[in-house]
Amino acid sequence: MASRMLEARTVAAVDPGGMRDIIASLPEQLSTGLKVGEAAPVPIEEAQRIFIVGMGGSAIGGDVFAAWLADRAKIPIQVVRDYRLPAYARPEDLLVAISYSGNTEETLAATAQGIKLGCRVVAITSGGTLRDLARGNKMDAFAVPTGLPPRGAFGHLFGILAGIGGGWAFGALDHELRESIAHLQALRTRLRPESGVRSNRAKALALRIRAVVPILYAAPPFIAVARRWQTQLNENSKVLAFTSTFPEADHNELVGWMEDSRARAHRAILLRDRDEAPDIRRQLDITVGLMARKTKVEQVTDEGPTLVSRMLGTLFLGDYVSLYLAALRRVDPLVLKPIQALKAKLAESHRKG
Repeated sequence: MASRMLEARTVAAVDPGGMRDIIASLPEQLSTGLKVGEAAPVPIEEAQRIFIVGMGGSAIGGDVFAAWLADRAKIPIQVVRDYRLPAYARPEDLLVAISYSGNTEETLAATAQGIKLGCRVVAITSGGTLRDLARGNKMDAFAVPTGLPPRGAFGHLFGILAGIGGGWAFGALDHELRESIAHLQALRTRLRPESGVRSNRAKALALRIRAVVPILYAAPPFIAVARRWQTQLNENSKVLAFTSTFPEADHNELVGWMEDSRARAHRAILLRDRDEAPDIRRQLDITVGLMARKTKVEQVTDEGPTLVSRMLGTLFLGDYVSLYLAALRRVDPLVLKPIQALKAKLAESHRKG
């Protein structure tokens, strides 16, 4: 039976690098990161905007952080995934450069531009060129532990952002994050590999989607969490997975779900929240009813006490789903051979000029 492939010893066998332990460490990572950030909070001062610059697993913490604060931030917070800052960046703005390795070329280029422009720059990294850049330009730098894949350092990166950014939004971010940590610790007992399929939502969902292409859907503020689900499925499970958003999807993609015979080879996974705006809730309920006529639809919710606890709880569930789907596919969730090959080719092209 497929469920036997999700027993703790079987999961361990396909995960020699310990991704299961990295995933499980999220609550402790958040706690550690929060303490690091709180030790040296970064004030807004004269900034008109906050740019969080990063790529891939290093940027997703910024995405979730910005989404959490979307309706309470004191100034706009924008995540930049590019070699360049937007044309409207100004010297008084605050730039937070996040690169786990410290060597992400897009992040380094945008950071160098920010330094040249005169922005106040803060770095979050485990080392590399970004750390050297910070030292050379007397920038504040926050260290994260080495030895993790960037996607596995989410808790450290997000926790540091919450710690340094306590003054960037209204409300007590530190208290809310500590509540979230307790919530995740409780969730972990039900999601860990030792938990059986019948009581483990992540294992059950992995079994249901093992033969289909997952399409993640969410409305704000859960869009960033849906992106995290997608990228964890891409990288850990080694499957095609895609993300789309509501309400936009009801203006185009709904037609494909209703009229394309290939819809059954895909699975819509909707990340929902108990505090959805009434108009969004009504639209999603109707959409699910329509889509269910043609294909199976998964709906995922979390019961955390605050928005950020539910966002992080949903994210935590997705991380575990990606682990168990990797086990079902018998692939190592840690190793990323295609990305390693790409980086090697890029490095070679730079050497050749």
